[in-house]
This record gives sequence, C-alpha cells and structure tokens, in this order.
Amino acid sequence: MLLRYFLQKEEGMSLVEVVVGIAILSIALIPILNYFANSTKIVYQTRLRSQALNLAQEAMEGMKAVGYGQLDTEAIKYEGSIEEFTRDVIVSNYDTGIKKVAVIVSWDSQDVKLQTLIAKR
Repeated sequence: MLLRYFLQKEEGMSLVEVVVGIAILSIALIPILNYFANSTKIVYQTRLRSQALNLAQEAMEGMKAVGYGQLDTEAIKYEGSIEEFTRDVIVSNYDTGIKKVAVIVSWDSQDVKLQTLIAKR
C-alpha cells in the first residue's frame, strides 16, 4: 500500500534536490578530471624525456663509431639543436689512452646526460 502511494505520487524534483545532486556529482568528478589532466602532463613529459634519451644515445653511438683516434684531444663542445632539444657533445682527455665523452641533451628546464670512456685499442 505504501509502495502504491509512492508510485502513484507524481511530483517532480525540487530545486534543492537538484542543487544537492549537482554538488555531490561535482565533488565526485573533480578528482577524476584532475587525474586525467595530471596523467596527460606526465605522458607528455615522458615522451620528451624518451626523445631526449634517443638523441643522446644517437650522438653517443656516433662518437663511439668515430673511434679513439679521430676524437679531438682537447675539450671541444659540439652543439646542435633538434626541434625543441639542444644537444651538446663534450670530448675531453680522461687519462693516458682514455677519452671521456659526455652527451647532454636539454629542453625546457630539464636535461639528460650520458657519459662514457673510450680507450685506445
């Protein structure tokens, strides 16, 4: 009988009920939307870091392919810009028969640095 009363009762929702429903929905959705915004930013930063690592690895492999004999003996800085990245390669003497090669790729306010030692064979 009580169920029949509620089913036959045809009243709409009041303005207060609508406002409370919207408030509860907003409180639930704001953290979810914030999560999506942060995840998009993190994916973008990860993509840039991955590209920077690839550029640094490419330069490092190129320096290894050149070989010890053709590397400059003085600390020389090679510079180059690719898209929004700046790549610096620094070759310096480390020890007798060993040269140190450092590749630094920078973008915005971040950078990636790879170092290796190349010895005379």
